[in-house]
Amino acid sequence: MQSAKVTQFSDPSISIPTGEALLPKNDEFAAKFNRSDFLFDHGLAHHPLFELPALLGLAHRIPKYKDFVYWQNGRVKVNDRWEANPGPRLSLDETITGIAHNDSLVVLKHAEQDPVYGPLLQEILQRIFSFTSRAAQDDIVLGESLIFLNSPHRTTAYHLDLESNFLLQVAGQKFIHVHDCADRSITTHEELENHCGGDHNGAIFKAARQSEAHYYCLTPGHGVHFPSTAPHWVENGDEVSISININFDLVSIHQRMKRIYSVNRLMRRAGMKPAPPGTSALRDALKERASFGADMLLAMLQKQPMRPDPEVASYPVWRPTRLNSSNSHPS
Repeated sequence: MQSAKVTQFSDPSISIPTGEALLPKNDEFAAKFNRSDFLFDHGLAHHPLFELPALLGLAHRIPKYKDFVYWQNGRVKVNDRWEANPGPRLSLDETITGIAHNDSLVVLKHAEQDPVYGPLLQEILQRIFSFTSRAAQDDIVLGESLIFLNSPHRTTAYHLDLESNFLLQVAGQKFIHVHDCADRSITTHEELENHCGGDHNGAIFKAARQSEAHYYCLTPGHGVHFPSTAPHWVENGDEVSISININFDLVSIHQRMKRIYSVNRLMRRAGMKPAPPGTSALRDALKERASFGADMLLAMLQKQPMRPDPEVASYPVWRPTRLNSSNSHPS
């Protein structure tokens, strides 16, 4: 088979927006960050950096860490498991070049570390960070980017993320259904325990509750924020969809809530009825320590290095530049 054409994207005549032209200031970033979903604007609609030949070049450059380039083939349903691959397995090149008709999803992770895409994506990360409140900035540990390529009409199954997400639509349309992150009748404590314990299919789709979801028709030049643990699912429109997902890891979620729910999952499996996070500060602190101790014991038994905390990574990561109050909101 003839290899697919790869664009390295070195054309200096292509203008890349920056500052306000890239991501305008919006007071909702500070008011609603990780509390509720909201819409915002950006300046990357139909930008040539996010056309398929350029993205194929990016896919070839991304470091070969596990799952840094991920793809699914075949159409999935809203209640399918995240790892479902119902179609014949295609190569990465076949998936990207034929994505207009092969019912696929491609995820390109950590493009903020790429020499071509990195400066642009790192500026988005820093601008969003700078728009949030001082309390939110103190909570943010690190950030990352993912680029999604979706076939027309393909569904992204119902799920939740621990990261705080900003989805920027660049090409095509997405129809997004997102639920309240704080509604424990939509996402129960048991579902969160399972997710935090490693089951990425822990959130259970409830068809009878879909009328309560917030619905967004996301078009190029627009974005939507969903907080940590807000369950959501996506339908793509009539064209190939290209979007950027900006994620933030938070101390309150990744270093506290996740550890507490992980311990609660073990307690529930042992027949106990654990108190959810926030019920008792003392219990929460003890569970955080117990989780850390369990990680150390498991690492010793397996004779492997201990699994790092979220702020420690074995690959390059973006970390925010801490700004003082006088320049925390760039123009």
